[in-house]
Amino acid sequence: MFNSDNEKKIVEFVKKSPFGVSSSEIAKYIGLNRMTITKYLAIIKEKALIDFKQFGMAKLWFIPVDISKESFFEKIMASYSDNISLEELKHASENAGIDLGEEINLMYLQFYDTEKLSFDQLCDCFVDVGKKLNGSFKASGKFNEKIDVEILKSPFSGGSVKAMNTVLSGVFAKIASLNLGYARALVKEEENKNSIIEVFLKQEEKQ
Repeated sequence: MFNSDNEKKIVEFVKKSPFGVSSSEIAKYIGLNRMTITKYLAIIKEKALIDFKQFGMAKLWFIPVDISKESFFEKIMASYSDNISLEELKHASENAGIDLGEEINLMYLQFYDTEKLSFDQLCDCFVDVGKKLNGSFKASGKFNEKIDVEILKSPFSGGSVKAMNTVLSGVFAKIASLNLGYARALVKEEENKNSIIEVFLKQEEKQ
């Protein structure tokens, strides 16, 4: 029977050997026979937690180095979130979103071959942005008053989610304002519920 504690011990042991460790060394450390260890290693490899290099008849197991632009970026954003004030983070994220919004707006204007995006095109644009980022968004709202963008599946993870939602709110507000003349956006986050980016398209009347 597969034991998760043994899995953790194997992964931790392999981590300590950056140049690789043999199946025999792993078996000796864990205290299991070669056949059982072989089954464990096959299962753990399927999870992409370890990999091996073949040297003749021997296999040396190691932890694969997983560095991608996405993970690198998300770790930076998570670090920013932890090390600057919420107000500074909000300000920086909104400014980044505004800059991105101008670029993204031009792309969708070219795609639709139009000078201004309509309300329906804005909704489709926001949903498409989610798809392009490997997430899932749902847009709904009241014509020329408000668009709610519900984040069904976030493209981001970990500590970067809140900061990136603020960036997205800036993106959506900028795109909407360029096409409809005015927009402001807020991120609505409630526990155990999907985050919603509320894009207001109508300026509040002064009392």
